[in-house]
Amino acid sequence: MRRSSVLIAALVLCASACSRGNSRSPVAPSAAITVQPGAAPVAQANGPVSWACFTSASASGAFGPAGCPGRVTTSRLLPAATGAPITAPSAPASLTAAVSGSVVTLNWTAAAGGDAPTSYQIQAGSSAGQTNIATFDTGTTATTLAIFNVPVGTYFVRVRAVNSAGASGASNEVQVVVGSAPPCSPVLAPTGLVAQINGGTITLSWTAPTTGCTPTSYIIQAGSAPGLTNLANFDTGSPATTFVAANVPAGTYYVRIQSAAPGNLSPSSTEIAFTVGVCGTAPDAPTNLQAAVSGSTIVLAWTAPSGGCAATSYLLQAGSAPGASNLANSPVSGTSLTAANVANGTYYVRVIAVNAVGQSAPSNEVTVTLPPQPTTMVVGFQLFDPARQTSATDTCHITSGIASTCEVRSTSFPLGNNAIVSYDWTVQYTYDTVKTLTQSGSNPNFPFSDTCGGPTSTPEGALQPLSVTLRITDSLGNTATATSGSGSQRPLFIALHTC
Repeated sequence: MRRSSVLIAALVLCASACSRGNSRSPVAPSAAITVQPGAAPVAQANGPVSWACFTSASASGAFGPAGCPGRVTTSRLLPAATGAPITAPSAPASLTAAVSGSVVTLNWTAAAGGDAPTSYQIQAGSSAGQTNIATFDTGTTATTLAIFNVPVGTYFVRVRAVNSAGASGASNEVQVVVGSAPPCSPVLAPTGLVAQINGGTITLSWTAPTTGCTPTSYIIQAGSAPGLTNLANFDTGSPATTFVAANVPAGTYYVRIQSAAPGNLSPSSTEIAFTVGVCGTAPDAPTNLQAAVSGSTIVLAWTAPSGGCAATSYLLQAGSAPGASNLANSPVSGTSLTAANVANGTYYVRVIAVNAVGQSAPSNEVTVTLPPQPTTMVVGFQLFDPARQTSATDTCHITSGIASTCEVRSTSFPLGNNAIVSYDWTVQYTYDTVKTLTQSGSNPNFPFSDTCGGPTSTPEGALQPLSVTLRITDSLGNTATATSGSGSQRPLFIALHTC
């Protein structure tokens, strides 16, 4: 873990002290060559140029101090006087670089347009488009140049055609790598970026990419709004996947991480937002609420608000009509929610961001419909008269002056990995008055009792229809119902006897 006592708001100051500063790796040019040191110089028509001469040359044409090729005079750069206006040449093309040991040989194709060049200008930098290493005139119209004793490093080179009217545009740029491997590719973004807040101390942690190049360090970018880097844009200088900043002032920060490897930089990680200290405004509304349905399970996900102070939680609202919250008004932590065993129907859902100051406006509203699920269980039952027989029957007899017990027993069963979790019984018959008996719970059997000798009883047993309804519910929230005398259920009776 690399710790820092600098403020995130001032992390940009760290950039100048870090190994990469605020710079990003350049876009890879059209070519990259890798060599090992030790090969001999490559001969050329006008002789090779040493690295010392190469880097000391100036744009005016001087190759450098004593021991280097002589100074190129202005007269050498001017064509013969013809009286015709001179135009600058077109840009050279097809620049290539061959590297052998510490010798770099450049070759290019002469400009095809404009007036003929009288010489060529070589530009080299430590990154794409830069000229901080060299800008000098070759002094000849030769389209090749060898530079020997080149130190190990990576160089970005381009060439321009020159005559008295001026210099052309730049050729294609080549990246030349001497004594080391070419830039590794691809460099992938880190994942799982999170921030832990402890007072004014922020600990950032992330996961290194598991494929592609191995990062040698990471770029931390922070801004006061999504996507900005106005607070920090610097290289950690370390492959560690944590970074600690202390004494961070109150405010809301938007942070993302990039993986860095020699010569390359990854895209940014997912951006996170966090708030330090007391925030004085409610968050903005969450965005991009989406819902996915699988059977009786709903998965909701949304994007955290991008403005205001950060949300500390969310409020999920669901209703049976647009804008209503009569079905759910529940707190949620995080930006997703999975709800299982949701009953069939249509739901109107939205999310509200919450912090200590208050609540945001609602997010976009989504309509979620759960269609009736396919049959997942078989429902059925039988009637028993325990005092008279052990097998199922169609009629139960009430013969006791104390109590005669009848019993309905479920024969229901599930069809998959689901399980029946609830049995809701309703029994109804007429014995002088209408009697309705109910039982709910996990018991698959429902015993009920009555006594003989009532007003409508007879010695032979007066038969009365017995209405039985069983509703079962499984572990997925699905239900099924069976009623006596309906479907495959036979009609049932109760016999009321005198005592």
